Amino acid sequence: MRVVSLLSLSVLSQNFGGALSFAVSSSNSPKRKQVTNQGKSAGGFGKKPDDTVPTTHSPDESLSTQNLLNFLLQWKSQGLGAAESGTELGFDMNTNIRGLYATRPFKKDEIICKIPSDCALALVDPSVVNDDFTVADGAVNFLQWYVNNPQAKQMWSAYLDTLPTREMHFDPTPDFYSDGEIDQLEFPMIVKQAKERKNQIMELAQSSGIPFDELQFATWLVASRSFMIKISVNDPMVKEGALSTTQNTIRVLLPYLDMINHSSDDYNAELHLIDPEKDDAWFAIRAVRPIKKGKEVTISYGASGVETSAGLLMNYGFVADENRIDTYLLKKGGEGVIESLEGWSTTLEEDEAAMAQGGNALGNMANVLRFRTKMKKSYPPSE
Repeated sequence: MRVVSLLSLSVLSQNFGGALSFAVSSSNSPKRKQVTNQGKSAGGFGKKPDDTVPTTHSPDESLSTQNLLNFLLQWKSQGLGAAESGTELGFDMNTNIRGLYATRPFKKDEIICKIPSDCALALVDPSVVNDDFTVADGAVNFLQWYVNNPQAKQMWSAYLDTLPTREMHFDPTPDFYSDGEIDQLEFPMIVKQAKERKNQIMELAQSSGIPFDELQFATWLVASRSFMIKISVNDPMVKEGALSTTQNTIRVLLPYLDMINHSSDDYNAELHLIDPEKDDAWFAIRAVRPIKKGKEVTISYGASGVETSAGLLMNYGFVADENRIDTYLLKKGGEGVIESLEGWSTTLEEDEAAMAQGGNALGNMANVLRFRTKMKKSYPPSE
């Protein structure tokens, strides 16, 4: 399936959902003036600034990763595949979490790596406007269009073989929890979303004939790995010559780029779409501040470049240590939000004690408690 025809349409919104915000530019756009004090020498005249950090990762030299790199390089992808190219995949030496690392220093606004739009896998038909389309619907398409389609599976095998499995790189989202564990989250927003997604998967499994477990895991893959983009489409109800006002949101999978990890408050890069109106459009990663050689490249997940702890847990299965957007959410309040500490069934101290006592034996409850403690620490001070 060629995706270029889906993506070389005018972009109406600078939002990727389930992933991150992105910028749009033309390949002919002038470079913005860079004004920054970062990287300047503090040691006097003639001293070269240090543009390297100590190595904290080991390169991913697995066969599946090498096959993916070869596949993407055949499509003229840039910034990957060799030490001098710009980036490499690797595993953090402390956590063993896979991520993307800079193999040379980058300046602010510099393109770090990019893949052509031909290498993107669409998960929805852009010609069909469906406001009720869910992440579970995207999972059905993923299985039917790519995994269970022999021709497509062979074409995309280099990418499909790098995707997480239940045994590796898998962080369960709340729809994998028991009903009791979901209720223990307490925060109405995420409790409702988790139960709705679980029901959506169950209904689609019955109507599509796909086993529930298979569809549930595919839904997790789509939620945690895909990017959403809003595009304009031809509207037959609009008179000829008039500007189309119909918007459609499509989900896409972006090989290699979807291995970049998240940072809520300290990300150093963003997704960037180059020449979206052309057939040779590119998905790129651009530095938002200087990045030293050896530093992990991180982005901020979320529909507008930010995501609450509820959104991160719901779509990615983790709770970030720091996330200032939670305080804004709690301060704003409204439906689905517990507006004060008194609205919880336990205290912060009780949750922290339960975490300390249970450790890894807690299973899903470990993330339940992490979420509850994170939210309780995020309430703004009383005025």
